[in-house]
Amino acid sequence: MSFAREFTQGLSAALDGFRYLCRYPLLWRFGAGPVLVNIVVGFIAWMMVFQSARTMWDEFTTSLPVAWYAPIVEWIGFVAIVLLSLAAGLISYLLLQSVFCSWFFSLLARRVEEHLGPPGLELTDLSIPAQIKDALRATLKLLILNAFVLVLHLIPIVGSIAAMSLGLYVSAFILGSEFMGYPQELRGTRWLVRQEFAKRHRGATLGLGAVVSGLMLIPIVGAALQATSVVGAVLLHRRLTGQPDAPPQGTAEF
Repeated sequence: MSFAREFTQGLSAALDGFRYLCRYPLLWRFGAGPVLVNIVVGFIAWMMVFQSARTMWDEFTTSLPVAWYAPIVEWIGFVAIVLLSLAAGLISYLLLQSVFCSWFFSLLARRVEEHLGPPGLELTDLSIPAQIKDALRATLKLLILNAFVLVLHLIPIVGSIAAMSLGLYVSAFILGSEFMGYPQELRGTRWLVRQEFAKRHRGATLGLGAVVSGLMLIPIVGAALQATSVVGAVLLHRRLTGQPDAPPQGTAEF
């Protein structure tokens, strides 16, 4: 299958998942967990932003020099503290979301796989520590690569263009490979092997990841719509591996 065709299938995977959920609406109850987790995680992350900014500001203002340039130093310090606090909050949000939302997404993927069959399909879950380890590994990889991308912005013009392009590619590939990994986790496939699969099907991975990247920017609603991407990833994985992507005739809903 060509890169362009796989990329198109990846882009439409979330929509395919949404159609599947609408066809079998009882599945939506498995999407409620990620929404609640997203709200709690978002609240914790914002509290960390506020608390860390307040602590750093209190310590910073006590050491301000008594001089004519003090207001300039104070303003620069304020901007730096805000940016550092927001970065810490974002990192905390991504780490907490990857650990806690992944369990619900894995459960949703399992229900879809069992419904699609074939009857008697044997699924082998990874252990919870293995799932957490893999989720943290992917999140840390995303954060480290994006930190490298930020450094590129220091190079005038060319660096910013390269950073924007590379940043979009890195985020799409990593998030796409993680969502494509849910059906593979159910078959006991570890992270490194899932990465090889993502590279072989780079077009589908990037297409799916581009959609997931956009959804992650939408608070609360984005978490609900990410559930459609999980279902879409299951359907997409089956198509790429030559498995049926529709339940057998006469299969009960749930």
